[in-house]
Order: sequence, then C-alpha cells, then structure tokens
Amino acid sequence: MATPLLRPPPGGDIHDGWQLEVGATVTFICASIAVGLRTFTRSKYTHMAWDDYLMLFALLQALVATVLDYVAVHWGLGRHLFYLTPQQAVQQEYYTLLAQVFCINALTFGKISLCLTYLRVLRGSQHKALKWALYTTAFLVFAVNTVVILAQYVQCNPTAKSWNPSIPGTCWKPPAQISLVLLQGSWSALTDFFLAAFPFVLFKDLHVGRRSKAILLGLMGLGVVTGAFAVVRTIQGGLSMHSTSASDVSFASISGLLWAGMERNIAIMIASIPAIRPMVTPFVSLVSRSFGYSRSKPTTGDQSYDMGRSDRFLKISRNFKNGDHHPFPESAGSGKMAKYSAGTSMSEEHILPADRFQQV
Repeated sequence: MATPLLRPPPGGDIHDGWQLEVGATVTFICASIAVGLRTFTRSKYTHMAWDDYLMLFALLQALVATVLDYVAVHWGLGRHLFYLTPQQAVQQEYYTLLAQVFCINALTFGKISLCLTYLRVLRGSQHKALKWALYTTAFLVFAVNTVVILAQYVQCNPTAKSWNPSIPGTCWKPPAQISLVLLQGSWSALTDFFLAAFPFVLFKDLHVGRRSKAILLGLMGLGVVTGAFAVVRTIQGGLSMHSTSASDVSFASISGLLWAGMERNIAIMIASIPAIRPMVTPFVSLVSRSFGYSRSKPTTGDQSYDMGRSDRFLKISRNFKNGDHHPFPESAGSGKMAKYSAGTSMSEEHILPADRFQQV
C-alpha cells in the first residue's frame, strides 16, 4: 500500500464501493442459481461426480470472496485514501488482499471442474492427447494461481507490510508487483479461451443435427465471455498500480476488483449452464411441439394424437430419472429415434459418437 495523498483529490469524498457490491452480488446470485440447477440435474437424472463437487467448492469460495468484498468496502474500499483514517486504510487493504485469495480460488476450482467435465466426456475414448491437454491445463491453473496467491503475501518482509506500509521492512519493486498481476490475468484469459475453444475439437465429429450441435457448442463455448472479463480485469489492475494511481489504491483499484468479482461468478455460471441442458430439453421439445400443433389448428382427432405425443414427451423425464440414456428405450436402436436420443443424452459420457468410446 502506497503513501496517502497529501492533497484532497478532485471530486471530494467519493464512495464507489457500491459498484463492487452490486456487481459481485448480482453475478453471485446468478452463479448460485446455475450451480443449484446443475446439482439438481446431475443428482436427479445422472449422478454427481468430482466436477460437480469442485464446482460447489468454487461457489463456496466465491461466496467468501463476496462477503470479504463487503467488509473491505465497509472499511473504505472505493474511497480516496486521503479521507480514510490510518486504521481504515490498513483494514480495507487487508480485506481486499484476503478477498483476492478466495477470488482466485473460485476461478481455479471452477476451471479445474470444467476440465474434469471434458474428461468425463472423454471417458473410455482413445484421444490421449486431448486428455493430457486437459490434465496439463488443470495442473497449470492450480500451480500458477497458487504461486500468485503465495506471492501476494511474500512480496513484503514482514508479511504485514503488504497491507500496512507503516511497518518497517521491504517490499518488491512496483515492476515485479505489476508483473504478478499481468501473469495471473493473462494466464486466466488464456485458459478461458482455450477451454472455450476445446469443445469445437471435442465435438467436431458428433453425430447429431446441426442445430443441436450449434446449441451444444454455443453453450460450452461461452467461456470467451470470462476470457474477455479477464482481459479487462488485467488491464484495469495494471492501471491501478501505475505510479499516478498507486498512491490512491483504495479508490483506483475498485474498477479492477469489480471486473474480478464479476469474472469469478460468471465463470462458475457459464461452466454450469451446459450441465442444465438435459433438464430443460424434454420440456423445450414439449413446448415447441405444443405451440406448433396449436398454430396448425388440429381437428378433434389430431388433438387426441397431440395429447398422446405430450404424454410421450413427459415420459422422457421419467426414463432419464430411472437412468435410461434413451428417451424412448423401446426404439433406442432404431434410426430416427436413436438419432434423437444422441442429441438429448442426459450424460456427457454418452454425448460423443459410439466409435469414440472404444476402450483404450
């Protein structure tokens, strides 16, 4: 933390901490809903696995980070350092650094969970290169982010000088601190873009209709959004450490922290959305067909047939709940129904073409 400003900043005592509180809270609620639906879908229609448990753990980390953001704002984060008492200046910096630990953890375990989800898809396949790419990515995400967290607390000697500059001691030079921010941010963006592009390689030979494949790739490729957030967050974080802003870090850092808060929650939400698709697919099909029949104004006989079709689509959920991977088990091996089943599989383990599931 830099030396406080000696002159009043323009604009007076501005309170911008509310931006962080609103952005982090709204996106966390969205992430909680997505993870809740993911957990319900997996436990009801297939089964919970390590990727699901890690996503729940990532959500817990995001919750702690959000609470700590509120505490930091309470102590003066988002205000000019000139207007803070010495105690407020120290406390807001302490809780800001602590919140970043849990923020990075949320990103770390969210991405590891996504890697495990892809590995779940590849289970039993012969694509060793893709598997190793995912294992390597998960390991490097954990390693790099762990190094960044440790570096936050070893950059000053003694450690308490990281949030209390009045304590005698030494700290890394500003270029080294900026390099740390750029390392974590650029690596986060790189892995986001990699994991967003991975489904296009993974599912390029998937034997389903173009529309189903486009929806699937679109859902699993939403990681480009978090990649963009990581880029903006890295730029904002670097700017807040510039010489002209470092002396007012409690105010200048709020923009970068806002983007970081939204990034972690949106990353969790986006990574959970594809897992929800099995729950909504039968109902979307039912609704779309019902509207289609309504527009065609069927006769009385047709209405009876429609109810039969509706009952048949409602049966999909029961079949999936019982563990069947075909919505119409009696015709799972036939051409048209087999193709439909492949497009609405309730489990990622069965989403690839059959020839990809030969034992290694």
